[in-house]
This record gives sequence, C-alpha cells and structure tokens, in this order.
Amino acid sequence: MADQHRILVVDDSATQLIQIRMLLETSGYEVSVATDGVQALAKVKEQMPDLVVTDLQMPNMDGLELVREITTQQLPVPVILTTAAGSELIAAQALHAGAASYVPKSALATILLPTVRRTLELQKAAQTNQLLASCLDRTEMSWALTNDQSLVPDLIGRVESILNELADYDPGQHMQIAMALDEAIVNAMIHGNLEIDSELRRMEDGQPYLDMIDARMNESPYGDRRVYFRLVADREGVMFTIRDEGPGFCLDDVPDPTDPSNLDKEGGRGLLLINTFMDEVKHNEKGNEITMIKRCVSDVQESPVAEESSV
Repeated sequence: MADQHRILVVDDSATQLIQIRMLLETSGYEVSVATDGVQALAKVKEQMPDLVVTDLQMPNMDGLELVREITTQQLPVPVILTTAAGSELIAAQALHAGAASYVPKSALATILLPTVRRTLELQKAAQTNQLLASCLDRTEMSWALTNDQSLVPDLIGRVESILNELADYDPGQHMQIAMALDEAIVNAMIHGNLEIDSELRRMEDGQPYLDMIDARMNESPYGDRRVYFRLVADREGVMFTIRDEGPGFCLDDVPDPTDPSNLDKEGGRGLLLINTFMDEVKHNEKGNEITMIKRCVSDVQESPVAEESSV
C-alpha cells in the first residue's frame, strides 16, 4: 500500500502522462497532472503534493525552471525527473539545482516505482523534530549494518536528525544527502556484499533480481558480510565513509559518473547521483569503500571534517 501519497505528474505529452499515471495509480498512489511547469507550480502551491515527477522539455516553463522555482521558493517537495536521450545536460543542471533523482524514460517500467517509493521513504525519514535547540559542535558515529535494506531509511533519518542539529543545509540539500546515502549504502549491500549484478533488474520485471537478493541474504559468505558506515560532522559539513566486505569493483567499468552524457544509462546511475549531490567523492583502490563530503559553507579549512578528509 502507498498510504495514498499524492503525486503530481508534469508532462506535455498526453501519452507519457497516461503511462506514468497508470504506473502510479496501479500501485495505489493518488495522482494529479499538469502539462507544463507554470501549471505545476500553481498546483504545488495550491495543494502541496508529496512528490513531483516531471519531464524536462515542456512549453512555458520547462522541468529545469520548475526545479529552480521549487528550490528558490523553498517548497518542501522532492522532484524526480524523467529524462530522455538529448536532455542530459538539462537534467544534470536540474539535479544540481535541487532535484532529488531521475529516471530514464527508457526504464520507466522498471525504475520509476522503486525510485518513487524510496524517495517518499527518505522524505518521511528526513522530517525530524527541530524543537530542541542543540549546542553540538562535532560528532562522529559508526554502524556495522547487515544487508537488510529496510534499515537504510531509519539510518538516514538518524543521520538527518544529527545534521539538523549541526549543519545549515536547506531542505533540498537534506533530500540530496539522503538520496546519495541511500544509493551508496544499498549499492554496498546489494552489489558489494551480495555481489548481485544490476542487469538482473532488466529480466522478467526484476523478479530474478529480487529472488537473488533473498537467496544470498541467507547464503554464506554473502549474507555474513557487513556494511560499515561512518559519519563525521561539524558545523561546516559532513563526511561519510561506506565500506562493504565484497570483492570491490573497478570504477573504470562503469560510465563516467561526472559526465552528463551518461545520464540516460541505467548502469552507474547511483554514482552519477552521488557525484552530483556531493562536493567531494573518493573511492579506495580496491573499490569497496566510498568517502563522500558535503559542505555547508565555502571555507572549511579549519573544520574537523576538512582535516580528516585530507588525511
């Protein structure tokens, strides 16, 4: 059940609107539609949806302009882009401007619903109680996680509560941090520890992919491995380190995560989001550890996070 989350779908193509609407309504979501950014922005202000799914290329106000307006006006609603070949540069700009994620139109049937569900889970986890004023200056915490994906939203909710006390991120930055963490941690669990090939998601509506996850969760050595998650945060920013116990991977084998032309490719999608949302990303030589830094001020030379990241 989707708990009747309200989703606004924005697209000037009637065919595309029908396709996305059917996918979402079949899964229990309440869907409203708009045919351009101007109409969408008015609907967001009139009745705030839980999520916006928008095309990029539209008349009057395109998807990039819509994301910029939502971010500028600090409207607390995450935006997922639907991207087509040829829109890679605009999509990359929209992600930098505050969009939460994207789904290639060529993979709507397999990726849209999981992305929507995950974004809504992370949005809920990020809505923490801010009534208690904090004098916290710096914190360091670490977790040793099993490969249970259901742990991830709660962990990110805990991280968000810490960052709310420490760092001055806006709502869009909080959402992007949550999305980057989700991609990195789930990748460490599924592709790192369980060694499951993402290509299985293309087969039989992804069922072999899910079956393999269930099998390896209870199979040695895969299910015995852990994901080690470390956070170091201060008033200037935060550093995350995520390490799995799998064999690692070669970064050269995935599309360049900093190149917008790879935006429409499913492979490497998580790394592209991570590199877009974080200020600094590093991998160890083995390929089983990623370090991500997100700053909230421009000068971090004196911060503990900056000092640790240079070690």
